[in-house]
Amino acid sequence: MRSFFVLLGLGVVLLTIAIVVRSGKLMREDPGEPINAAMRQALADRAYRWPTADAALLAQRFPGAMETPNGARYLVTREGESGTVPQRGQLVTVHYVARLLVNDEKVDASEDHGGPYNFVVGQPNIMPGWTDVLHRMNKGEQRVVVLPYWLAYGEKGKRARIPAKASVVLEVELVDVR
Repeated sequence: MRSFFVLLGLGVVLLTIAIVVRSGKLMREDPGEPINAAMRQALADRAYRWPTADAALLAQRFPGAMETPNGARYLVTREGESGTVPQRGQLVTVHYVARLLVNDEKVDASEDHGGPYNFVVGQPNIMPGWTDVLHRMNKGEQRVVVLPYWLAYGEKGKRARIPAKASVVLEVELVDVR
């Protein structure tokens, strides 16, 4: 008989937890921000920042560029069709030319691979900057986008072509969204 009441008590506790979690009564306003103030400070200290030389080049070559929350900068060079913004998981077709910010050296282009580049938005095998940029573009739109190293090829770069911590300038046209 005693084990029945123990099980009944545990059931009530679990049901209460399930109701509170499901209803969101105790949910924080910003779940992406750590509760602990020390952890917030530690994450702020580790936040990515544009290298000083790159920031100077950005100010000189791309004045008035818009900035995404992740740190990419862009200028719209041609407006696209309103309402056709790609979402994660959709197949997109883009024309692009990638250059290094430091010396404007071309490092890649869709034409080098036989035409437009097709990929699924949000796949882990593409640069994070692609997803960041495409979530804000309309079909037919053209942009000049400057990706910081953390959204491009990272801290190590890519083989011999792209040096470590290299920011990349992309000239992008979103041709199609499927």
